[in-house]
Amino acid sequence: MKLLIVTYSYSPDLTPRAFRWSAVAAQLARRGHQVHVLCSGVSKEGLSVELDNVVQVFRVKDWLLNASARVAPGAGNTKSAIGANGRSPLRSLIRKTVRAVWRTLYWPDYACGWIIPAIRVARQMCVNNDYDWIISVSHPFSGHVIGMAAKRCSPQSRWFVDISDPYSRGEPFPNNFAIYSKLNRVVEGRVMTGADAISVTTESTKVLYESSFPVSSRKIYVIPPLLSLPDLDQASPWQVDGTVRLVFVGTLYKKLRSPKFLLACIVSLSRTFPAQRFELHFYGSVNDCGDDFLMVPDMLNYSVLIHGLVSRQKVAQAMIGADVLVNIGNDSEAQLASKVIEYMAVGKPILNVVSIARDASISALADYPSTFTVFRSGSEPSFDVIKALGDFVLNPRPVDDLCIDLIRSQFSEDHVAGIYASILEQYIPAPS
Repeated sequence: MKLLIVTYSYSPDLTPRAFRWSAVAAQLARRGHQVHVLCSGVSKEGLSVELDNVVQVFRVKDWLLNASARVAPGAGNTKSAIGANGRSPLRSLIRKTVRAVWRTLYWPDYACGWIIPAIRVARQMCVNNDYDWIISVSHPFSGHVIGMAAKRCSPQSRWFVDISDPYSRGEPFPNNFAIYSKLNRVVEGRVMTGADAISVTTESTKVLYESSFPVSSRKIYVIPPLLSLPDLDQASPWQVDGTVRLVFVGTLYKKLRSPKFLLACIVSLSRTFPAQRFELHFYGSVNDCGDDFLMVPDMLNYSVLIHGLVSRQKVAQAMIGADVLVNIGNDSEAQLASKVIEYMAVGKPILNVVSIARDASISALADYPSTFTVFRSGSEPSFDVIKALGDFVLNPRPVDDLCIDLIRSQFSEDHVAGIYASILEQYIPAPS
């Protein structure tokens, strides 16, 4: 088959969708399918074409924001994230004002500058190639806008919509809901009804879409997160010195995935166990949470370290060297961070900080033998919670090799890509 995959993020971008679809595209190509990928590029050229192993990649520059450049390797700037980069107060104020105005006006999301040039290229690609499937990917939702335009240009092609997070009811809001909430729902409804097949990563997301739009459950598939770790046979980046190291990997958002409660936990741990040294490491973009780190008090027996965006190899090393891996729930029962699966595949104890009882991470970790869930309530954890947390991080339960092997098999590239392939290769249209 001939496949066109439309995704804003693709290798070497450091995002979950880039990891997932770089792996799936390669697997589909190895199964004998001709795979073209249309993605955002960081080059100065309007369009660049390259061969990534067995996949032909067409990179179209986002002329407005070029957000892909911010998630490319080496793009992280931890100092600017926490306000310590030396900008003048006036320059910082102007920057914040412009950013606030921009976020108030753009639609459908931050990647809107990619839509027009990508549609032009997608239409030409559809003219030149008789695609069997057009596959559009979100997050961001802009990919589906382009996929819908490509489908109109190539009506004989089937359209597969791959969704990571809900859009019109998603968190954080992809745009200004006070202005665009009705438009968001209308356009998302057209995507849902126009698609021939839809995939989501959790059963709760499927239920949400079935209740929100007139779409048959028979064309919505639940395809689990994909494990996309590099080689795990790597040395720890830290020496064995008695320090308890907690590692968080992912992107922070003030309204969705704030670090404030976790930071309060590490401060309380250090006060409750003054003879123990703690370190809390953050890998990934801090986004609008930089001010939360400035409020952490200085103490002698703990440190909070922000590493920003780093390579997958460094992230893997950090997870291997960690004593405890940390997940912060998404404040949404329809979203499961892919790093939860990666954490389990590493076989380390997992601290799970959530705020709702139906957080998707709770069910995902239900059978994992070494996890401790803390519910965010108020600004600081209680003394009893900290005592129990201290017992967990200082005396963690082991995870056996059989459990780790089962997790790696269940979420492997071969397994997840095989689910996509079975849908694409044997798809029977379901009644709408």
